Amino acid sequence: MMRLSLRALSLQQQAFIPMSLKISAFFALGMVTFFLGGCQSRLAPTVSEPIATDPIASSERIVADQPITGVNEPAAHREKQSVDAGHTLVPVDNSIWPDLREAMVLTHAVEQKRVQQEINWLRTNPRYLARLQPRLQKYLPYIVKRTVERNLPGELALIPIIESALDPYAFSPGGAGGPWQFLRPTAQEYGLTIDRWYDGRRDIVAATEAALDYLEALYSRLNHWPLAIAAYNAGGARVRRAVKRADSIDFFALKLPRETQYYLPKILALAALIAAPDNYSITLPEVTRAASFTTVSLPGQFDVQILSGLTGLTVAELQAWNPALKRWATAAQAPHHLIVPLQHPSDQSISLDIEKLQKSISATLPSQRMHWKEIIVREGDSLSVIAQRHNTDVAALRVANTLKSTMIRAGTILLVPTYQTNLLPIYGQHRQALPYTVQPGDSLWSIAKAHNVSIAALVKTNQIAPRDVLRSGRKIKVPTKKSLIAPSMTDPAAVTRKIAYTVRKGDSLARIAKRFGVGVEDLAKWNQLDLTKYLQPGQRLTVYVDAVNT
Repeated sequence: MMRLSLRALSLQQQAFIPMSLKISAFFALGMVTFFLGGCQSRLAPTVSEPIATDPIASSERIVADQPITGVNEPAAHREKQSVDAGHTLVPVDNSIWPDLREAMVLTHAVEQKRVQQEINWLRTNPRYLARLQPRLQKYLPYIVKRTVERNLPGELALIPIIESALDPYAFSPGGAGGPWQFLRPTAQEYGLTIDRWYDGRRDIVAATEAALDYLEALYSRLNHWPLAIAAYNAGGARVRRAVKRADSIDFFALKLPRETQYYLPKILALAALIAAPDNYSITLPEVTRAASFTTVSLPGQFDVQILSGLTGLTVAELQAWNPALKRWATAAQAPHHLIVPLQHPSDQSISLDIEKLQKSISATLPSQRMHWKEIIVREGDSLSVIAQRHNTDVAALRVANTLKSTMIRAGTILLVPTYQTNLLPIYGQHRQALPYTVQPGDSLWSIAKAHNVSIAALVKTNQIAPRDVLRSGRKIKVPTKKSLIAPSMTDPAAVTRKIAYTVRKGDSLARIAKRFGVGVEDLAKWNQLDLTKYLQPGQRLTVYVDAVNT
């Protein structure tokens, strides 16, 4: 306790207190430009409309299949809810909240207007945290544990809640992905692998380590935790320039993008409520400190169906714990690990024997790790052509056939990994869609009412805009409430996210479509655009993207 108190004092002394001598020393270190791109995810405001960030910017976040309202949603879309969330705290000796409180060291600046606004919203919308409870229980104990083990401020553990509501498939218009909302270049700079098989941004273990590394790097350059947190959103260089202009390290005195102005207050407000829930008449959801998962090492690439047999988990359950997987097998290259729950998802009373599982996986021979088929190399074939034909990659083919180079000859017999089942998405079951021909006088509302489905379901299934005019004779699909199915991870509809994009100077439909991996015609259809007209800077566009493969 003494160690923690001294640490807390040293950090609190620097938080939000103008220190001209420190500023001088800070800039005396040199004004060398450094690249810290940051996540720069587009967070929505959590304040009333007159003070909120620009509505264009505030809408630039992909929503989950089952959206969770909260501090990262536009004020206009929030609903006032009952103060009683119906949750009670778990016993102190088993709750994560005391651990998190003990690790908190920053001044929460509750007297600041922006922080007060965020606190007030959380108090009047207690169901936000209640609805997050499953993800909090799944991920927060691990995040807090690693934060504490690395002797970092506990407030940092709240960043992925604000960034993504702990949605591993969260995806921003700027290309940030995963619960910590990493941009691809920053993710790769901090050791996260992103390839056709695996996206480390969605791996809670790998991404948490990379995010804490990144935050430490920001702190080492800014020497001030509130500024480091702000830089996680806006970029280190931008925050450093703001400090220089203001001649102050007080966050609330800095001129920063409006999004960033409300970013740190969101985190501080949430921290304040967790630190003293009784002071704000709020009840925190039940989240135990017990870990929900562990990792097992893989000696190489594994077919997920084979892992399903070894673990006793279904393919869907494995995918739910390993959202970083993009295909029917684990990563061809490192990292080779699998996240597995400590209790069986279908029966929490059954604990998985992790030691036995690790031995079984380690004992699996290379020839037993994948499903294989033999092919004969044809004239004109190359490894890249064969890989594309069979939905694999060159590295996997070389490993499977112990090839020292990419040179192959016609007539050679090759082993090719092949999948037996497709991966399933985490969120929601997708309804089977039935064909429907639009009749004269039909509208989205009338079709939805006639088939007992929501307009949102129609819009999502057909990737159309709610204001689309449905011409007579048009073929659409109507989702049914029966025969629930889940598409494969290779299906772009598997984990689709809707984002709002703000047109920038120099943008064109082709450029935007290429950026998000969609068709120009689809982009025009979703937004009722005339292909012959130019886009205008500031114009809002709706884009439906594949959050898995983008």
